[in-house]
Amino acid sequence: MRRSFVLLGVLSCLGHLCRGSDYFSSITGLEELLQTEDFLLRNLRTTTNAVRTSLQQLESELSSIEQEHAVAAKDTENYLTNPVNVYRLMKRLHTDWPHLEGRVQQIADRIDFNVSQQGDGLSFPSQEDVDGAALALVRLQSTYKLDVAQVAAGILNGIKYGSDMSWQDCFVLGQQLFEMEDYNNTKVWLRESMERLGRHSHSPSPSASASPALASIPDSGTLNRMEAVAKSLFQLGDFDTAYELSQRVLQFDPKRIRNWHLGDKGAATTPEEAEDMALPRHSDSYSLTQEFAHYEKVCRGEVGPSPRQERPLRCRYSQGSHPFRRLAPLKLEEHSLDPFVVTYHDMLSPRKISDLRLMAVPRMHRSTVNPLPGGQNKKSSFRVSKNAWLAYDSHPTMGGMLSDLSDATGLDMTFCEQLQVANYGVGGHYEPHWDFFRDPSHYPAEEGNRMATAIFYLSDVEQGGATAFPFLNFAVKPQLGNVLFWYNVHRSLDVDYRTKHAGCPVLKGSKWIGNVWIHEATQTFARPCDVFRDHEVSLEFEIIK
Repeated sequence: MRRSFVLLGVLSCLGHLCRGSDYFSSITGLEELLQTEDFLLRNLRTTTNAVRTSLQQLESELSSIEQEHAVAAKDTENYLTNPVNVYRLMKRLHTDWPHLEGRVQQIADRIDFNVSQQGDGLSFPSQEDVDGAALALVRLQSTYKLDVAQVAAGILNGIKYGSDMSWQDCFVLGQQLFEMEDYNNTKVWLRESMERLGRHSHSPSPSASASPALASIPDSGTLNRMEAVAKSLFQLGDFDTAYELSQRVLQFDPKRIRNWHLGDKGAATTPEEAEDMALPRHSDSYSLTQEFAHYEKVCRGEVGPSPRQERPLRCRYSQGSHPFRRLAPLKLEEHSLDPFVVTYHDMLSPRKISDLRLMAVPRMHRSTVNPLPGGQNKKSSFRVSKNAWLAYDSHPTMGGMLSDLSDATGLDMTFCEQLQVANYGVGGHYEPHWDFFRDPSHYPAEEGNRMATAIFYLSDVEQGGATAFPFLNFAVKPQLGNVLFWYNVHRSLDVDYRTKHAGCPVLKGSKWIGNVWIHEATQTFARPCDVFRDHEVSLEFEIIK
């Protein structure tokens, strides 16, 4: 039907324009979605203004006919015995009403045409993007122990950032999580939706400042979806949430009581089965381990290094390995001495960082995780970001970065992987992992394993996004221009399992980093071996607990 113009127009755009752009994985590209919405808003505003004028003209003519009809209704016999009135009645039904019908059809045609006329070139998120954004909210909620009601109110860690979510927003999110079999989070978001809907339905009237979304009530289609979710929850054994949802449905449409059959309670799942189904299915088993729970505590700042670990640590000036650094020493902050983890402050200027980001943006692609030997790189919820690889000889800034890194660490930069510039959007993260390769087939034998990692922080991050070291009990907050450096292997070149680290989810802001991985080859004199192997101290951290 043409009167569903707006929805049909937008959905027709979605149908042929959605493409896998991984919008949810990075801030880069999200501007395209805002531009799409800006186009649709301007287009629809132009259309509604034009339609309003046509409707006003139509309203004037309709009022005139209504007045004439009211006169006829008062004294039908007297009206119809007047030949002028008879002619006018005939003329209205034969000529005027078909004309008015044509006018209404023209309005519908105009709206349908204007919304979809210039759809080509617009950007729309895919279903994967919408699901990814939903999982990002749940990830932030879980990692930072955020209250669902506060998140729905636009409050993150006590700071109000944006407008409230409507009850519809919360319901659709709960429905998405249900379809992803994340039943625990389905429950809390559906309940928040019903709380918000209840507050609205019990209000005498929406205030003038209330958002349109909050002021609306469920339509038939929404009630059907609510009913379907309630029935599914009942079958899964979540009787409380199913009952609450069903009561809301009946509140707005009591007639549904005739057709309301949740099913045989005896056919529902047992409590044991329901408890098993309540596990968050979108996560793998690692997210249920004590190790992962501890990592989340480190991200929240609930645990930190012991006084014994902190006592020998210093913030100091370092002369590095180059004579020039006697005149321009580096500002060094120690986080751990064994394994060696430090931050070099103010290593990259804002201008150079801006150059790097401009070069990286056109080359950004969804980040992948390391494949099995002979396999292909794969996208994973384990790592949500976008990255680009830049050759060091493509711009003087990158050559200078390697030179400064060599001055600071004394390492030879002959065998370095290309600079990887990565961007993490809201909820973007990289779960705990090691940078070294456990399988020698992953790296060229002549270059050796990844001896060291340097992370250039190319942005500040308002909340979240820290680099966490769960086994060392600390996290380093990104700071524009700083470089975080550590060794991935012992002096014996055995891998150091204590260096497992992670990118905590970005709660608010955009995280940009530049990764440099330095390999073992040519480092014999820069970091010589000790007399005895020194790897045993880290072996206990190899096994996930």
